[in-house]
Amino acid sequence: MTTKQRLSIAGATALGFSCGGTLQAGEITAFTWSSGIASVAGVTIVTPPDPNNDDVVGGSLNELWITQKDYNGIGPVDIEFTVIPTGGVTEYTIIEGVNNGTGLDFSQYQVQLGFGMGSDFVLSTPGDGLDFDEPDFNTPASFTPFFSSPSYPSEDEILATGGVFPAGSFTLPYFIFSVDVPDGFSKFTLRQFPTAVPEPMSASMLTMLGVGALTRRARRRS
Repeated sequence: MTTKQRLSIAGATALGFSCGGTLQAGEITAFTWSSGIASVAGVTIVTPPDPNNDDVVGGSLNELWITQKDYNGIGPVDIEFTVIPTGGVTEYTIIEGVNNGTGLDFSQYQVQLGFGMGSDFVLSTPGDGLDFDEPDFNTPASFTPFFSSPSYPSEDEILATGGVFPAGSFTLPYFIFSVDVPDGFSKFTLRQFPTAVPEPMSASMLTMLGVGALTRRARRRS
């Protein structure tokens, strides 16, 4: 199947998966999402044709498409995936489109792996097998064209910087990164959130701050 064909399927299907056997390790089978500040659409799980493929070079054939995540506010979006744990590690390529509908430019974008949703979310424990293609990172993350410098604060975190994601923009090409899904648990959470560029102070606010500073100085001198 070509990339264009996969994109067409992803855009038309809210969720698509099929069982390709009972011996597929760390297989994602379903999802649910939670957020008050964004909508999620077009999530498609491509059933693994290549199970137990941890540390594949150049991008996994196991794909998870999130064709549109539309932010209307600043905050986290949690997507919880159900997993069939069967004794191995399957690597997934995550391909997602993000729309900035907040009216604010994004200065960075962060992705995390963990468990639970909302206030119950906890970051994954280092060494538990769930990670962003650690330790070799042989399928580099891409957040172009908006962020040129993705980094890994830990095996369970990606921080995309080196640019600005303007308000009203959509990611083309899509953001791409890899996730290793191991045996040993039934669910995990992919959390994502942007950071907005600080808005400049208005002229009236600067004037008020200046008047306040002058008043405090005058009081100290009296």
